[in-house]
Amino acid sequence: MTTTPSPDILRSGQFRSAPHGFSRLRAGALVRTEAWAGAFADERQVLRATAVAGSARSAIVFSHVTAAALHGLPLSRPHDRVHVIPRGENPPKTRGDVVRHKLALPDEDIAEIDGMLATSLDRTVADVIRMLPAQAALAVFDGALRLVAWDDTRRELDPAAADGFRRLVRHRITAARGGRGVRVARTITELADGRAQLPGESESRYLMWELGMPAPALQMPVETSLGRFWLDFAWPALRRFGEFDGMVKTSDPRFTRGRSGSEVVADQRERFGAIEAATGWTGMHWGWPERADATTLWASLLGQGWSPRARM
Repeated sequence: MTTTPSPDILRSGQFRSAPHGFSRLRAGALVRTEAWAGAFADERQVLRATAVAGSARSAIVFSHVTAAALHGLPLSRPHDRVHVIPRGENPPKTRGDVVRHKLALPDEDIAEIDGMLATSLDRTVADVIRMLPAQAALAVFDGALRLVAWDDTRRELDPAAADGFRRLVRHRITAARGGRGVRVARTITELADGRAQLPGESESRYLMWELGMPAPALQMPVETSLGRFWLDFAWPALRRFGEFDGMVKTSDPRFTRGRSGSEVVADQRERFGAIEAATGWTGMHWGWPERADATTLWASLLGQGWSPRARM
């Protein structure tokens, strides 16, 4: 099997010193400096996996957070090591930047992605949500449901597709009963929702659940004087809505659409005001610092007028 070459990764053995614009990524591999600097956590995992695949001497299957990144799932936290499940007898031990998991891996749990082998999507999610902190785990599961069930044109979730995938993961978690991380994984399996657009929204929603807040409606459409918008979080009965101001919204071309960061911020402000005017609701907003933990998010929401009595 041939790994699809990446223009951002070079074998360092070809050069006496790193060419202009490249930096050392790991032993034997260089990465394009600009690509690395602008990459999010999941994109960096893909670059690391590509470098590892290029120097692997035996068959490996990427797993856990590395497989998640290869499948296109969001990672909200940085991960410095690549995770693999070696194949064959007497596999090498974990060392350096590669974690080798000694786990059973039937052929049906393997998928090929861009010339690299990775655990299948449902196997990956089941492994990851037992490994990561709950907030980050929910971001991965939300992303998987969005991948398999979200229609971006119609902006709606296919409930049958979402439920089918959830059942696959639930079955794997049930089979792992008594194992590490299973209790949290069960909770994440039930909380996951593919309507979440960004990992910061997923992490925030987990904290809301932890705080006992009423479950918000996600991606609720609202008609305003500026057009139709979709709310990150809405509590119609409480006449409130919330918006997560993630850095990705001011830097990712999928969201900026040719606008500068300052233009995006100005547009967000105008959008926020239009939503308040159209609904008569009070809006709240927060970002990455506030989603650090439940106490920090709660303080932010209370400071924006959320009633301390508005808990389940």
